Amino acid sequence: MTQTNRTIYCPYTDREVPESATSSEHIIPLSLGGVSGFEIPVDAAFNSKAGHELDGALANEFFFALDRTKYDARGHSGKEPEATSRKASYGENERQAHVYLHRKHGIRVWDVRDREYKKGVGSVRFNASLNIDLHVRFTAKVALAAGYYVYGDLFRQYVAHRQLRDVMNIDPAKLDLNKGATELGLDHLSVRIDHYLLEAPSDSDWKIRALRAFCSWVKGSVVVLMPGPNCLAVGVGLMSRYLAMVNVPAKTESFPNRDCYAWGHVIAMIDKKLKRCSLVDGLRQWVDATKPIPG
Repeated sequence: MTQTNRTIYCPYTDREVPESATSSEHIIPLSLGGVSGFEIPVDAAFNSKAGHELDGALANEFFFALDRTKYDARGHSGKEPEATSRKASYGENERQAHVYLHRKHGIRVWDVRDREYKKGVGSVRFNASLNIDLHVRFTAKVALAAGYYVYGDLFRQYVAHRQLRDVMNIDPAKLDLNKGATELGLDHLSVRIDHYLLEAPSDSDWKIRALRAFCSWVKGSVVVLMPGPNCLAVGVGLMSRYLAMVNVPAKTESFPNRDCYAWGHVIAMIDKKLKRCSLVDGLRQWVDATKPIPG
């Protein structure tokens, strides 16, 4: 008697994958403030590849690594996070060094030539870089997984998720974020993006301004899904830092967005716990928390 292996849809590959070939994907990685429970099964091979190229690379970016020390955001290894720069120097002779920063433990300087930690070194110089292309590709990846997590087959049927996949998999050299319209520089894509390093939008783009402020206010990581009449926007915040938003064409008439969910959904990861609410309720909590204290 043969046993049929059921298949599971993977939004990253747009394929039905045998269950035996899947692995559990933390939509926001543990190393970036994610929690267990905010997960979907996806193609295991792709999950391993993207985990290294996108999740791991972003978690190791210097400023996000520093945020990880504040939130003690540990990955699967359980290792305590630490921001590292291996292109550093110290002292008047600019001796080559590795610098390790931790919000609680301070700075440690490793002298490469002497192979030992140095104390009282005075000035330290190091380089840190930010990869905007990586941020946008990661946000597209989160949008694929979170969209399917919340809306299921409705996301698969009515959202232009292929465009998110194209952004996630694109050659970084083809991404152009310097256009005033904040569009991707590819003719066949109509995805619109916002990123925290881009110039703040005009007053007319109040929803993006509110999204930026809300993601920065949440004391943890957050994903915000905002369906419009002809689009679905997904914003991502990591450890109280707004990262980016992607907006793709969609037909959302049949989405479960009635009453307080008309503006969308909030999935927050705070104090290592998963919390969900409508965007209306989330914004209401933000507004109440930011009101001036009477008297």
